[in-house]
This record gives sequence, C-alpha cells and structure tokens, in this order.
Amino acid sequence: MKSESFLLVDENAFALKELKDLMKYLGYKDLQLAESANNAWALMRVKPFACIIAAWDMDDMSGIALLKIIRSDDKLKDIPFFLTDSAFTKVKVVKAGLSGVSGLIVTPFDQENLKLKMEAVTQWEDKPVFVEEGKKLEKGMDLIEKGKYEDALDVLDDMVNKGETAEYYYNIGYIKTSEGKYSEAIEAFRKATQLDHLFAKAYEGMGRAYQAMGQAEQAEKYLQKAADIYMDKENVEDAESILNDILEISKDSANVFNSLGVLYRKKGDFKNSLKNYEKALRIHPEETFILYNVGRLHLDLKDPGKAAGFFEKAVLIDPDFTEARQVLDAIELGTI
Repeated sequence: MKSESFLLVDENAFALKELKDLMKYLGYKDLQLAESANNAWALMRVKPFACIIAAWDMDDMSGIALLKIIRSDDKLKDIPFFLTDSAFTKVKVVKAGLSGVSGLIVTPFDQENLKLKMEAVTQWEDKPVFVEEGKKLEKGMDLIEKGKYEDALDVLDDMVNKGETAEYYYNIGYIKTSEGKYSEAIEAFRKATQLDHLFAKAYEGMGRAYQAMGQAEQAEKYLQKAADIYMDKENVEDAESILNDILEISKDSANVFNSLGVLYRKKGDFKNSLKNYEKALRIHPEETFILYNVGRLHLDLKDPGKAAGFFEKAVLIDPDFTEARQVLDAIELGTI
C-alpha cells in the first residue's frame, strides 16, 4: 500500500471520483479531494502532499494557473504536479512545459499509463501530516463565525506553538479587525503574508484595516496587491470586487483603471476594458505600460492600425520598451 498523500483536483465530480477509485485500485490510500483549484490551494497550506493531479479546465481557477502559483512558492515549488485533460493541444503542451508541469495525463484515464506516471514520482521523505492542527483551525474558524473571539484566540494560540501558519495569523487579524484593534490586525495580516506571500485574503484584510484607520494610500496599496493575486489565480470576480472598492477610496487611481482594463479584457468584455484603459490614460497619458495594454486590446479588436499608434507612442516615450517595439515590428511586417 502506498503511503504518499495525493491531492486530486477537479470540479467535475464524476471525473474526480473516477480518478480517486483508480488511484485506490493502484494502492494509493491517502487521497485528498478538492472540487476547485482555490480549495486545493487552501488545503496545501494546511497539509503537505507528495503529488498533485489537477484538471486543466476549471471555472474558478484553471489547473495551469494553480501550477504557476505553486511553482512560484518557495515552499511548494518542487511538488510533482500532473495536469489532466481530454485533448492536449500543442499550445497546451508548450504552456504546461514552460510552467513546470511534471507530466500530462489524458482522460479518460488509462490504468497502465497512470500507474507508470505515479511510480515515476520521486520518493519524498515522510512529512508530518497536520491533522490535529487542521482540526484546531476548523474549531477556531467556527468560534470566529459565532463571534466568540476570545475563545477562538485560546484555540489558535495553541497552534502557533507547534509551528507558525499563515492561516493562524490571518485569523488573528480577522479577530482583531472585528474588535476594532486595527494596528494589531495589520501586524497579524503582515505576518500571514510573510509566511505565504500569495495569501490574497491577508493582503485584503490588511488593506481594509488601513482603510478603517483612514490611511487611504496604504489601503489602496494592499487592496491592489490582493486584486493582482486574485487576477493571477484567474479569480476574476474577487479581483473585480476589490478593484471597485479601491475606487471608493481613490476615484482617480490609474492603476485601478488599468487593472480593470486587464480584468475586462480577460473576460472578453472589450468595451469595458477600453473604457477603463481610457480613464487610466486620462490620468497618466504617457504611461507606457498603459499605452501598451491599449495597443494589445486593439489587436484583440482586430484593428492593428489603431494598435500601432499606441505602440508607437510607447516606444517614442521609452525607446527601450522591447515588447512594444517587437509587436510594432510584427504589425509593420504584416505577421499580426
């Protein structure tokens, strides 16, 4: 019987069960299931895994986005990570390879193929499974939801003695915010982000604590950081919500309008994307990265002539802007 702990991720409940059953048949008993990439990311901060198998296509965050996040995290970057998909195109194979995938598994699953890939996973040293800590975290969260903050602190305080976790400090920050102790909340959220530099909710909590203290510049800084991480995770709805909140703090933030432009472009809403880019340019008409983004949007709108004008202006302002010059050259050559 295999003792390694595997994390299986797929929003398709049928496919997830099929993979679980096949892994059990192959002798892997310690299997954790996650029905979304966001849930998987939360689980990885509580329990160590020897290997991750994730579906490429998922709504809240794709498997490839989860892979990129893991490879950028110093604590998790070496975990074997496999992507599953019914049809790996050449583009997908290249993207997966560049992102550091350990292997690709075609669905429906082939037993022998899966067996070979799992046997190839490097044997890792045994790591402690934080089952007890996980139970305490759940208990602490339950007490927080019930408003029993002091009881929650008593439960969570015991956790830190057995090893610091980002979740511990995030929960402390949440409690301190609820109590109106914003300075203490900020320190707790800051510690959470030091332990997990991609912990979007901790940056968001820090931003909202600064906002409550009337420190608009700091509030905008950390809320923007949270929104950027949400966008990297392809969690568009949370990113959009935070960016709109930032606009309540600063009505003329070029960064927010630019971020909203990027967000709406990802959603395929080119009209709102252009609207926000134009607002950003009204504030900073010579900001080269905004000009570049508007040029890219016009390429999406199948208007290379108009796009060229924005790339030309970006290069004129910054002659060393390589990406803008390369796209401009491609337009002039007719390859775009």
